Amino acid sequence: MSFTLPAQLPGPPLTDREAVADALYRAVLAFDTNDAALLQSALADDVEVELTGGGQLRGVAEVRERVFDRVGALDTTHLVSNVRVALTGPTEASATCTALAQHARPGLGREPGPNRFMTGALYACELVKVGEIWKIKSWRAKFLWSEGDPEVMRSTAA
Repeated sequence: MSFTLPAQLPGPPLTDREAVADALYRAVLAFDTNDAALLQSALADDVEVELTGGGQLRGVAEVRERVFDRVGALDTTHLVSNVRVALTGPTEASATCTALAQHARPGLGREPGPNRFMTGALYACELVKVGEIWKIKSWRAKFLWSEGDPEVMRSTAA
C-alpha cells in the first residue's frame, strides 16, 4: 500500500476551501514520502518560498534542489493544523496554519538519542487555481522554535 494518494482525489469534488487546504497537505506529505510528483502538484511552477533564517527560493526547481532533495531523504513527519482559508477570488486564495516538523537522520527515526530535530512554525500561503487543482504560489514559513540537533538537517545517510 502506498502512503500517498493521487493529487486529484477520487470521489465527490472537494469544495474550494477543502481543495486549498489539500494543497498544503500535499506539499508537506510530499516531503514525508519523498514524492516529487506530489510536491509538483502542490506548488505553482513559479512558487516563491521565504524561510525564516533560510532565505528565499524561487521556482519549483530551486525548492527541490535546496530543500526537498535534502528533507525528503530524512525520516520526517510534517503536521499542519489550525488551517484557515480565505477565498479571495475564483482562482485565488490565502491560507495560514501552524506546523510541526519532525526530522530524523535517515533510517534512525525510531532510534533513541540525538538523531532528531523538530521545529514549530507558522505558515502563510497565497494559492492559485490551475485548471482544477489549487497550488501554492507563495509560501512563507516563520519558525518560532526548534528542539534537538540541527545537524540532522544536513544528514544524507544513516
